[in-house]
Amino acid sequence: MTGLCRKDSSVQKHFEDIFEASVDAIGYVASDEAILLVNRAFSELTGFSKEELLRMNARDLIPEQHKEQRDRVVAQVLQTGKPVEYEIDYLRKNGSQVPVSITLFAVKGDDGKPTGLAAIVRNLTERKRAEEQFRLVVESSPNGMLMIDKGGTILLVNRQIEQLFGYERAELIGQSVEMLVPQRMRPHHAGERAKFFAHSESRAMGKGRDLYGVRKDGQEFPLEIGLNPIRTPDEVKVLASVVDISARKRAERALQKERDFIDAVLETAGALVVVLDREGRILRFNRACERTTGYSSEEVMGHYVWDLFIIPGEVEGVKAVFERLRGGELRNDYENYWKGKDGVLKRISWSNTVLTGSDGTVEYVVAAGLDITDFKHVEAQLRKTERIAELGTLASGMAHEIGTPMNVILGRAEYLLQRTADEGMKKGLATIVTQIERITKVMNQLLVFARRKQPDRQVVDLGEIVEDSLEMFQERMTHNRITVEKAIEANVPLIHADRDQLVQVLINLVTNSLHAMPEGGRLRLSLDRENSHVLLGLSDTGHGMSEEVRSKIFEPFFTTKDFGKGTGLGLTVVKGIIEEHGGTIAVESVVDRGTTFWIRLPLDRTESVGTSSITPTPSP
Repeated sequence: MTGLCRKDSSVQKHFEDIFEASVDAIGYVASDEAILLVNRAFSELTGFSKEELLRMNARDLIPEQHKEQRDRVVAQVLQTGKPVEYEIDYLRKNGSQVPVSITLFAVKGDDGKPTGLAAIVRNLTERKRAEEQFRLVVESSPNGMLMIDKGGTILLVNRQIEQLFGYERAELIGQSVEMLVPQRMRPHHAGERAKFFAHSESRAMGKGRDLYGVRKDGQEFPLEIGLNPIRTPDEVKVLASVVDISARKRAERALQKERDFIDAVLETAGALVVVLDREGRILRFNRACERTTGYSSEEVMGHYVWDLFIIPGEVEGVKAVFERLRGGELRNDYENYWKGKDGVLKRISWSNTVLTGSDGTVEYVVAAGLDITDFKHVEAQLRKTERIAELGTLASGMAHEIGTPMNVILGRAEYLLQRTADEGMKKGLATIVTQIERITKVMNQLLVFARRKQPDRQVVDLGEIVEDSLEMFQERMTHNRITVEKAIEANVPLIHADRDQLVQVLINLVTNSLHAMPEGGRLRLSLDRENSHVLLGLSDTGHGMSEEVRSKIFEPFFTTKDFGKGTGLGLTVVKGIIEEHGGTIAVESVVDRGTTFWIRLPLDRTESVGTSSITPTPSP
């Protein structure tokens, strides 16, 4: 018995120690609410000593505004016998109030009836302070802040939410968050909300798609939402940050409209526009660039401009211009060739400028270019025309100043040649005559070229002109082992033309063919009607021409003959004569295979004047 008493005494002592050591305030009151027992934490919480508290009634610690609530809780506990947790303020000795959470339960006697009430009281000051700080942060946020539970019930809103949606706070608390979502999006929104609560983490809601809210007046507006899970012991809540992005969307639309306008201007502009990054890689390539080069924008994006378009000889120059721009030169002008996808070169005149960042560093180089290839050709042609005009003036003067003395010299040389019997003298005089005749021929070609006269058109038989022209070369062709083939069709119409000029054309072409076949070969002439033209063809099996030479043969003073053996004017005169007759001349040539000239002369004025009287000569 004594051992049992000691054991009970020991348990009692442990209970008292635990009671006193509890960080929560613990108290016990009688059925009349007189305080019978408190621990040290209770005294510290209220500021009253234990002795003072034991002389007080529990209702003395309750502020007037909470007494009614507290009385209801006490009645509930006594009636049901079940514990109740509630929050109120306690009065402290110094007159201040402290927020507390009270768990109240009944203490029953042996008969099961309540004999008093026990309370575990927790100081909520720190929690309330944290909650107030949280409330202030939420309230002062420039974004709308809204908290919901798992069921979508609105628990908290700030002033910005009221302003954004047009509701009073009291109209929102306790309502479903779907009331702020447009009707058409509500079913989808509920599903998204459920997914978030199942896998809650801080993230943006609706990433990759547009979100909208609906105001009290039914007006929809675009918004962005950031979701943050708030984990409490009971459940997970979500704090949503809501931003009205209407102004941003308007700015984006305005910016997009401006970009579309700029794109339209760039894409429809006749000028080439290319944008490079600060390393020289292509970022923008408009349609004019595509048309000029044959490359699509997709093919060139990200490539260095000098790797695709610049010919080797101009790469360093282009890079130097780019480096000047990247180094701070605001603008410059430059000309260079661009090589297209097909290898064709275009001469481009560029006006270059730069776009800089906020720190002044060059970020982009913008180049606007004009294709001046045709202009350069016209410019060159103009210079050539000016040279020809100057040549005409020079030739006229030379014809007078040199022609007369040359005729005198020629006459005296021919006179002496007839009178002398000295073979050495004859040989020297013959050389003088030959060279004077050559000078006269050059002077005549210069005059023909520089002062081309209008054709003296008569009805002529082109077949007859071909025959007569070949007759002049008969002995020379036989000597040089050159065979002649003729394919002159019957009933080729007569034409209106200057006979002498056409003879000159054929003499020039046949002479060139003979020069191209020093070891012999075949000369073929054809004549036929081609729609509204007469087509004259002249082919040889000579050494032919390269493409580079072929493209220049009609240019004045261009010749492949050795110095002193050609003036470079013969084919230029030929082309001029044919064009004066309203016709065209074209040339085809293959190196070591031969050359063919095609001359087309119009029939529009000659259909009724008859046909050629030359009997067709078939090819052998």
